[in-house]
Amino acid sequence: MPKVTPDLFAILNDPKAEAVLAKLYKAALKQGWTMVFHFLPKAFKLLGKGVNWKTENEQFYDDKYIPIVPAQGTFLYMQARALNAKNILEFGTSYGISTIYLAKAAKDNGGKVISTEYLSHKVKAARENIEEAGLSQYVDILEGDARETLKNIDTELDLVLLDGWPDLVFPIFKLIEPKLKKGAIIAVDDVEGFKPSMQDYLDYVRNTENGYISMTIKPNKGMEFTIKVK
Repeated sequence: MPKVTPDLFAILNDPKAEAVLAKLYKAALKQGWTMVFHFLPKAFKLLGKGVNWKTENEQFYDDKYIPIVPAQGTFLYMQARALNAKNILEFGTSYGISTIYLAKAAKDNGGKVISTEYLSHKVKAARENIEEAGLSQYVDILEGDARETLKNIDTELDLVLLDGWPDLVFPIFKLIEPKLKKGAIIAVDDVEGFKPSMQDYLDYVRNTENGYISMTIKPNKGMEFTIKVK
């Protein structure tokens, strides 16, 4: 994402949300060179078979935005609207960029987003950003380890975004799988760069006997797009 321009967010038709997204993406871009230097030694793996997340220093990401790109946000917003998704779950709030897209869809559909984040400073910042976007009443952020905070959710889920640590994608998916309604959409980001850590998830949802259809799509960058069909 080389430049932040108003047209990136026009689909939302919401000046407050669009202004906050523009601010957050500009902040994320300021971390660009830090991210480039971090991943440069791993470039061949990232562009090839992918990096195993277990080799990553998770503390490096404590202040990083690592957001979905605007094309992905637009895609998720439109999918949520098309599905009339009212119960939306997000694994990995970070600073709230993807949450804002999902919350705007929830607002338009008369629903709510449950989001999860284990870093307290990111939870605080995300809540402030979502409030500034005028969407607080459509979001509940659960602070802590998602493997614990999501154990007792009792909501049937229409749409799920899994964008937390790659090696936790499959455990979190299995935890919330009983709550997925037929026709639910599951989107997973960074499926190409960190594919080795998501192979268990990919093998599962790409096996039609498990009740899903799934493939990698590219709204600007790779995202696994899955639909529960049984």
